[in-house]
Amino acid sequence: MDKRRLALGAALILLSVVLFFIPSFKISLLDKKGESYFQENLKKLAATYAVVRGLNAGISVIKDSEIDIAPGGVGATIAAGEIVDPIDDIVERFSYIILISIISLGIQKTVLIIGVDIFFKLFSAGLAVLGVYILTGKKLFYILSLKVIFLSVLVRFFLPISAIFSDISYNTLFRENVEIARNNISELIQLLKTEEISLQEENSVIGKIKNIQKSFQIEKKLQIIKDYSSKIIDSIIILSIAFVFQNILIPIFVVWLFIKSAQWIVRFQV
Repeated sequence: MDKRRLALGAALILLSVVLFFIPSFKISLLDKKGESYFQENLKKLAATYAVVRGLNAGISVIKDSEIDIAPGGVGATIAAGEIVDPIDDIVERFSYIILISIISLGIQKTVLIIGVDIFFKLFSAGLAVLGVYILTGKKLFYILSLKVIFLSVLVRFFLPISAIFSDISYNTLFRENVEIARNNISELIQLLKTEEISLQEENSVIGKIKNIQKSFQIEKKLQIIKDYSSKIIDSIIILSIAFVFQNILIPIFVVWLFIKSAQWIVRFQV
């Protein structure tokens, strides 16, 4: 066997052993962008979830209070339900979307960490097989080495690049509308923040007057919700579309594209 070929094969195998035991490290620009995307997205989802749950809590207080002030006034309770129930229902469903989005981000971040950790392991295995090919000259080892090396590169760089793509898509298509939608919901919450509503059975004149005053507060809040209902529903729909697109549809597409790319690599022949 050619000494140069023997030396090259041995060097590749030795290099693969060294790389296998090297601690994983991050590529400054690419990994920083990917990590920033996941951190900012999680913060955004948490902030939106807090805002939406605040709205849900405000609506729940009004619903409970309306039932308290009208034990015999069925019509008043039904009127309140007609106003707040649609918003309450859509808020509840939107909470599930946020929860799924958070889980999706958590899975993606975990996969990103795993990709960084196993890259050198896979890459070194590919180099070792390539070294065996150089030593033996068998084409089977050459093809296998290329497949392992390509797969390692795919695992390492696919998710960070897709995270950058997802971030660019969100900023281009949804960012401005999402901010407006979140502000609309926050504005309604602020309008609903009056003194705590707590209606109790009072036999005294002062107690009855207080209950009447608080009843007017409830009516005022119901009117605010009625005036804002269309805007709030539109805002929640905008948020739902943005989060489903960014955190559910794009990851599904990324998984599909990853599988197709991996299948192409596995089937690759020289």
